[in-house]
Amino acid sequence: MNASIEFLQGYGPILVFASVLLEQAGVPIPCTPWLIAAGALARLGHGTVALPIALATVAASLGHSAWFFAGRHWGSRVLRLICRVSLEPEICVQRTENAFTRYGPRALVVAPFIPGLTTLAPPLAGESGMRFRRFLLLDGTGDLLWATTFVGLGWLAGEPFFRVLAVVMAYAGSAAGFFAAALGLYLGFKLLQRLRFHTELRVASLSARELKRRLDAGDDLVVVDLRHRREVEESGTTLPGALCISPDELDRRHREISRGREIVLFCS
Repeated sequence: MNASIEFLQGYGPILVFASVLLEQAGVPIPCTPWLIAAGALARLGHGTVALPIALATVAASLGHSAWFFAGRHWGSRVLRLICRVSLEPEICVQRTENAFTRYGPRALVVAPFIPGLTTLAPPLAGESGMRFRRFLLLDGTGDLLWATTFVGLGWLAGEPFFRVLAVVMAYAGSAAGFFAAALGLYLGFKLLQRLRFHTELRVASLSARELKRRLDAGDDLVVVDLRHRREVEESGTTLPGALCISPDELDRRHREISRGREIVLFCS
């Protein structure tokens, strides 16, 4: 336990700042354990909670500001780039857009607590034309609440946190193998699920040319445009005769879709 405390005393602030900055930049490095450890260290009298909270808030705001300006300059391409590494890119951007549609800029305050949203919300805010000062205020508030929460959890845990850490470190080899195997199985399952989804999608897909041919032939089809409003405005194109329902409106407007006819969904 003493070795862990000495290590965190020497490198804790650097690890907090670096891990938060990297995670907010999109690198899959968990930073919350370092925040919790910093809080537990402060509970033992080694430093204060103010320093890790300040470092985490500044690091998160720096990372989010970079994404904000990237979204301002490159728009939805940035969102697609971020989601390209996601195991569920089909819903990645849409979930963020729906959150902004429902909660508006206030979504930035809760974004740090929601995996995925914390990285996607800043570029979406930049793309929407939000003023940077307003973004910085809302995002900074969320970052401060997030950092305070996890450092506070560590402070509440105190010495028991380091006891648990010592036990984990004592069995690091077997624990690492277990978690690596569990992570591998999870990733394998998600990748298999994604491959099956794309296979089914290819089978059920309909090309634009085939859709036009069937519409011209008078086939009884219902075309539903499921794109988000922002995507429609950005593309500047609409589907003639299509029923436009964004995903966040499906629960409210699904009865408008005729059930007795063949339905064609247009998503992107």
